[in-house]
Amino acid sequence: MTLFFQIAHTKPVKKSDFVTDMAVDALEKHSLASLAAEKELQYGIVRKVVNLREAELARRIGRERGVYVTFDCPPASMGKDRAVRALKSYIANTLVEMVGVMGRKSKVLVVGLGNDEVTADSLGCRTVRMLDVSAVSEAERPREKARLCAMTTGVEGATGIRSADTVEGVCAKIKPSCVIAVDSLATASVGRIGASFQLTTAGIAPGSGVGGDKARIDRSVLGVPVVAVGVPLVLSMRTLLRSFTEEYTAAVGCKGDEFRLREIMVEKRLGNLVVAPKEVKYYVERAAALIAGAINAAFGEHGGKTC
Repeated sequence: MTLFFQIAHTKPVKKSDFVTDMAVDALEKHSLASLAAEKELQYGIVRKVVNLREAELARRIGRERGVYVTFDCPPASMGKDRAVRALKSYIANTLVEMVGVMGRKSKVLVVGLGNDEVTADSLGCRTVRMLDVSAVSEAERPREKARLCAMTTGVEGATGIRSADTVEGVCAKIKPSCVIAVDSLATASVGRIGASFQLTTAGIAPGSGVGGDKARIDRSVLGVPVVAVGVPLVLSMRTLLRSFTEEYTAAVGCKGDEFRLREIMVEKRLGNLVVAPKEVKYYVERAAALIAGAINAAFGEHGGKTC
């Protein structure tokens, strides 16, 4: 069984039939998967690193320039405690590599993006609730640990304020050394739902994967390193239908009517629909605990007490 819901926004979604927040999806779509440096780690976890330096390549695949690190995890591994601990360590190490080592005088601001009232979009909010945030003084904190701060932004439909504007205002006030933004992502691959973790130095435009606002949260706006961490939890209906149609017509050796397919999607009002699996609550809770544990291990006072 699959859950269907409609994204509520005033702007029309982009016309592309391929919608994703995942850099590896975009490379695979353009037959450029070989550009990702791939390495198999423990428990079947595969790390893929994409370094988008060239503006032309970034434009071609529809991504911002930056480093993208994706961990693809076999479903069987996600059910093993040792595999989850290993993945948490990989993510924590990648976070430190991307933002650098933070000392006691550093503030690490973790931003939970998304809508806490929609399960598939609540990853950021749930992650923030599990962080090892403390208001202790600098002298009381362990020497090697930064001060971990956290906030959620809500969504513009509920607050009337763009998430990017909220984050920019808070950063101007507390002056963090870096920002980690956590959000649910869209993917073009069913196999990546709840089983992949993407970290990128390119920042994030909350909701852009499913046609939302394009205001960005990145270093160029905030003036400090920004790492976006996300897990794909939804698929665009039109991406799903397009992929299925292409695979089916190729398998049976016939040619589909692309124009008619687009007409049907418009007639059935499928353009703004995204889908999530029925297990999405489990995926969100699991991913939030894992990401929070990685952030705590990298920057928190007690090193991952929540997982």
